[in-house]
Amino acid sequence: MENEVTAGAAASPAGPAAGLTGREDVCAAIRAALEHVHVSGSALLLRGDPGMGRSALLDRAEELAGRTGARVLRMTGVETEAELPYAALHQVLWPLAGHARGLPPRRWALLERALGIRSGPPPRPAAVSAALGTVLARVAAHRPLVLLLDDLHWADPASAAVFREARRWTATLPVVVIGTTRQESAGRWPGQVVELRPLDDDRAEHLLRTLRPDLADSVRRRVLRVAGGNPLALREIPAALQRAAPDQPGVLASLESTGPLGELPLGERIGRLYEHPIRALPEHARRTLLLAALAAPDGLGDSEPAAAVARDGALSWREVGDAVVRDGVLSWREVGDAVVRDGVLSWREVGEAVARDGALSWREVGEAVARSGLARVDPRTGRVVFRHPLVRAGLVHLASASERRAAHRLIADALPAGTRRTLHLAAATLGPDDELAALLDAEADRLTARADEAGAATVTARAAGLTQDGPARAARLARAAGLAARGGRLRFAERLLAEAEGAAGPAGPQPAALHALVAAYIRFHREGSPAPGVELLPRALELLTEPEGTGRYEVLREPVLFLLTVLGLYTGDERAWAGVGRHAGDPSAPVALCRRAWEAAPGDPDELPALIRAATGAPAPGPSTGPCGGGTSPDPGGEPGADPAVLRSLVLAAEAVDTVGEHDALWTRLAPRQPYGTRVLIDLARAHDGFLRGHWDDALALARRGARTAAAQGYVFNERMFLHHAAEILAGRGDRAGLRDLLAVLEPWAEDRDLRTVTAHLRGLKGLCALAHGAAGEAWQHLGTLTPAAAPPWDRRRTPWAHLTLLDAVQAASDSGHRDEAHAHLRAARAAGLARVAPHHAFLVAAAEALAATDDVADSRYEAAYAVPGAGQWVFELARLRLAHGAWLRRRSRRREAAERLRAAHAGFTRLGAGPWAAQAALELDAAGAGVPEHRPGGHPALTVQELRIAELAARGLTNKEIGAVLRLSPRTIGAHLYRIFPKLGVTTRAAVARALAGTGRPDEAGRRPGADGDSG
Repeated sequence: MENEVTAGAAASPAGPAAGLTGREDVCAAIRAALEHVHVSGSALLLRGDPGMGRSALLDRAEELAGRTGARVLRMTGVETEAELPYAALHQVLWPLAGHARGLPPRRWALLERALGIRSGPPPRPAAVSAALGTVLARVAAHRPLVLLLDDLHWADPASAAVFREARRWTATLPVVVIGTTRQESAGRWPGQVVELRPLDDDRAEHLLRTLRPDLADSVRRRVLRVAGGNPLALREIPAALQRAAPDQPGVLASLESTGPLGELPLGERIGRLYEHPIRALPEHARRTLLLAALAAPDGLGDSEPAAAVARDGALSWREVGDAVVRDGVLSWREVGDAVVRDGVLSWREVGEAVARDGALSWREVGEAVARSGLARVDPRTGRVVFRHPLVRAGLVHLASASERRAAHRLIADALPAGTRRTLHLAAATLGPDDELAALLDAEADRLTARADEAGAATVTARAAGLTQDGPARAARLARAAGLAARGGRLRFAERLLAEAEGAAGPAGPQPAALHALVAAYIRFHREGSPAPGVELLPRALELLTEPEGTGRYEVLREPVLFLLTVLGLYTGDERAWAGVGRHAGDPSAPVALCRRAWEAAPGDPDELPALIRAATGAPAPGPSTGPCGGGTSPDPGGEPGADPAVLRSLVLAAEAVDTVGEHDALWTRLAPRQPYGTRVLIDLARAHDGFLRGHWDDALALARRGARTAAAQGYVFNERMFLHHAAEILAGRGDRAGLRDLLAVLEPWAEDRDLRTVTAHLRGLKGLCALAHGAAGEAWQHLGTLTPAAAPPWDRRRTPWAHLTLLDAVQAASDSGHRDEAHAHLRAARAAGLARVAPHHAFLVAAAEALAATDDVADSRYEAAYAVPGAGQWVFELARLRLAHGAWLRRRSRRREAAERLRAAHAGFTRLGAGPWAAQAALELDAAGAGVPEHRPGGHPALTVQELRIAELAARGLTNKEIGAVLRLSPRTIGAHLYRIFPKLGVTTRAAVARALAGTGRPDEAGRRPGADGDSG
């Protein structure tokens, strides 16, 4: 009868069980087969390539069958037993031998011969099937039976013939048969056949992201391309890749860049998925397919047009044949009409030597490949199309090193001069070859110009391997280390740098400036340690200004200046800034602009942002779309910022004046084409800008994702900076527990490395979190020492982010009774000209002036702050300003105006997910008689909003005076509220208030008084 065939396509990304993502419909077919097992039978075959989940699905079937109460028997085909008659049947029948002994003697004797326990020739499969049917009927009369037949392609022919008679049993008995087999080995099956196809792109990516969310984008793309939707490969290849790193130069390079030098490690399990059909090929056919596998341009899909293939330097099937003919292995004969039209070489033309070698003809090679099902020839393009990407990868994996080198040599000989020929020659060459090394240097330069620094590192490292002279090899290794570090391959960079230091003479790797830059970069990003850079880079700049420092390595000057600037920003170390000042010379415009943004004396607040807009070609500022980017625009070609060095300077300059969000379109357009180091700089800047502009959910997701990826790749500094930006959002939301967990990691790390500006900002975040909970005294203890209130004007180089804590410090001082200190901070800000740096700085100063203003001028100061251009883009700080203004208006009985400000504040805080701040706004709205716009989760049913807030503060140990300072109420009023609160809660002491609130499930700091909460009294 005809097989009923359905395709096993996935229905949704999430799988029903671990390991079965994308196989929902197959699981449904299994459930349907088992659903009526108590009354009828069925037969189901799961057919697919290795790694498609056949055994995992059979495990699922076994689990489901067990739930039905049926008896389950399982057989697994074994390759070594494939020629033993009834070896597979033995696994099914032996557990039923007790039931078989009651058969008529003739049938029992027949089964004994099949089981090998009685001498005699093996019986015919038809007779065995009939006898087995009788046994199954006896068993199923007491309990339904499920037969699970795994790897039927390895079952011996006699057993397979018996299993194909399953329809006899399932038609009349409560017996379900579920088998699995390879794609090419199904044969005739008496029931439904479900094809296990590769996962589509979306489901494959979903599975890989679920299994390995830490993979870098470039690595994930490589794995997806090579795995080709094979679920097992999606699990195993990342593990193999991790085992291979950092010793495999091509592990993290892009396939498009490195080609023959960057084969992806598969691991033995995946590398041998197609071993059987590959090993079964005649030797010459296998070698020919190996040539096709290595000649194929990595990453180019089978559907790419022939023009793209030719442009990339791929070989057609005919060209592969030509190469083999030249090698004296095979003749060239027709493979289809298309090849005939191109002209062919006859067997005679190859010569007697090939005939004596016993080689296959070209037709025979094509026939052998076709029979194997591993590949086919596309008659339109002449290209070899592999059945699955893992076939190609498996051919390379199974070949010996000498076979691969020989194949690369043949391919190189067949290709014209160019990139791919050079890379194939590099893969084929053993021993020194300075001429080839020079060609690889040129290829690395081209890759670097395309921002593929990861690929350039692989090529440069190979060039070093071909270099005989020790100092020259050390220089190439050092350069490769720098490229690898900037390209996202830090562990590989460490190894290369160690090799460079070992290959150098007593003077160390030369040029010394290059070695200093690479060593400082690696140490800073690997450990977060700025010391090597602060110590080495000023001397490197001096070397670059000397006569012998000019030439090719003059290009190092701006990267050294940039890294030294970054070190100065994070440490405030005068040595770093002095080195930048002494050797800046006449830098390029972007570098000069970056330096000016961080160092220049303030002028017009719009001046620096306008200069940055002019440098990036950006329009006047508009609303930011958030840290995950805005729309796309046409390919920019040579637009400003396309060069990674230029783009890094522009990003850092925009961060100095808090205008990163104005350039979202540029970052979105350029970032995907940048090397890892530049992409990370952009992501860090966007995460921070997302905090400033109120895109908190997107910024937090970006920060967490960036931290995972950086940690997986060994970039500790990047990981901690992403966590730092996540901490900003947690502090703004008043998430004490989350912030405490991050600070436990960040604070000791930053302090140990003397990252002073980071340490200061973390302390400021603790103050901000305390303000969210109304703990002004605690906040002041964190913030009071951060801004130099009584010192000379701020040096923005030493305190680059101090403006971000000005509003917090002034609010904490004002609300905790330190008004003189609040005014001292404002005087220092004015003396430094902080309001003239950029619009955000101007808004922060204006907002702080309003919070600290005396009653006679407060209203006008608030209005002045609202009027600062662009004030609306600073969502969080604007909401805080409205909250403070609304509270001030409410205390002056201007309730309608107060309610307007407070509702806007409450809405802003709610959108940000800043619950404690929204609670403060709700409290003020309640006090103003306006009511809370929406219900506050976790409220107490017996208390008003204001009573609840007072009870929470009392539960934390604050005195009446301290609570009054927070809420701007008199201590007497607080006492009156508590007088009403105690009986509502059924308590008589403050300590009992904490327990009563805890009983409602509200998160509070019950019974714990923060030691930093202001004055007592």
